[in-house]
Amino acid sequence: MSKLDWNPALHALASGPMDDAHQEFLTLTNILAASDDEDEIRSLQQLLAHCEAHFAQEEFWMRESGIVGAENHQRDHEGVVSLLQSALSDLKRGQHGAGRELTESLGDWFQHHSSTMDAALAFQMQQFARTQPPESIPSIG
Repeated sequence: MSKLDWNPALHALASGPMDDAHQEFLTLTNILAASDDEDEIRSLQQLLAHCEAHFAQEEFWMRESGIVGAENHQRDHEGVVSLLQSALSDLKRGQHGAGRELTESLGDWFQHHSSTMDAALAFQMQQFARTQPPESIPSIG
């Protein structure tokens, strides 16, 4: 797999915490891709934990901002978590490479997901912040 580099011109969504989470996703995906058999389980577990926390935060933002299409966005997250959990199960049964094999498709998924669903969420959050008193804006940190 080619390395997934953070490119602000392509990836930045003008949402600091979301952009930070996306950078971490790319970093952890690269670590998994470069892992050897000995480190693959640990690397996949780190990526899975990151995704669960990252997606939970985005789903909170979706609820708070009232974005249309939140169900589809959440299902997209659930699909990735399910793939990661399945690969982790395979690895624990001794199927080395199960996590590394996902990294190419995770990179493709990220490119599409972040430029569509996450971009819409970032825009919705910006609009929501403009219409709410400062004390009612959802925490994004």
